[in-house]
Amino acid sequence: MCILFLHTDNNPAPNKFRLILASNRDEYYQRPTRQANFWDEDPTVIGGRDLEPGKEGGSWLALSSHGRIGVILNVTGENTQDPSSSTGRGFIVPNFVTNKQHEMQEEYLVRLSKDGHKHSPFNFISIDISMKQINVQQYSNAYGCKDHAENVASGPRGWGNSILGHPFRKVTAGTSHFKEIVEAYGTMKDKDILVQELLSLLKWDKSHFPDPELQRRLLGKTPSVVERTSSVFVTIPEHGYGTRTHSIILINRQGEVDFMEWTMKEPIDPQNPTWISAKYTCQLESC
Repeated sequence: MCILFLHTDNNPAPNKFRLILASNRDEYYQRPTRQANFWDEDPTVIGGRDLEPGKEGGSWLALSSHGRIGVILNVTGENTQDPSSSTGRGFIVPNFVTNKQHEMQEEYLVRLSKDGHKHSPFNFISIDISMKQINVQQYSNAYGCKDHAENVASGPRGWGNSILGHPFRKVTAGTSHFKEIVEAYGTMKDKDILVQELLSLLKWDKSHFPDPELQRRLLGKTPSVVERTSSVFVTIPEHGYGTRTHSIILINRQGEVDFMEWTMKEPIDPQNPTWISAKYTCQLESC
């Protein structure tokens, strides 16, 4: 389970941000991960990396100074459309942000949609930033979703691990809270307060239960597990699973980027975790 909140503005006031992103990564505590950093094979990219044997190098969220951001969220409770050829989702984000094939955003998404049936179910949010506009598109290969990417309007939006158009209650509630935070503190002068408020949102452990969509997708799980999954911040220590990484990205009108990450230090003790933080700055070359 993961969650993503995103606000974009193609024509913000001089003191406001063009992009505000806040995201949680929920994963098994034992899964080895590299903290967000500039990538060795492409120093224009910042993001965390999967180190699980056989999946090394995958990523769930990454940003390129060329003006691309990719975020992937698994879709819970869906069967793979083609189990015989199912492949991992971990390189969908790296392939987009590194852009080794020199594809336009639309070209990449068309190619991805043609092979979508080969992957385990996912929601992919692609962001392409130029001097004139921020183009956000969403694509899901899950059953019931369109077979092509869709444009996402400016303003605050939220995504989780359900199919597009059927959000969990925590996504709806979180997006509403996210909108309030952006409206109250989304200015350069309030940046420190904005970051703290976003971090508090990502650590929000309020239960949003019952949730019929979540219960349907976690059919077979105990009521206790389902309820603890209904919060923005998830912690299920007896299953070795929960929220282990927070990410915040801010981009101003001049294309200056703040990429911040807070992640549990490995080996993770879910009862008493040690959080380590990192902050990276860069200038978008597309702005």
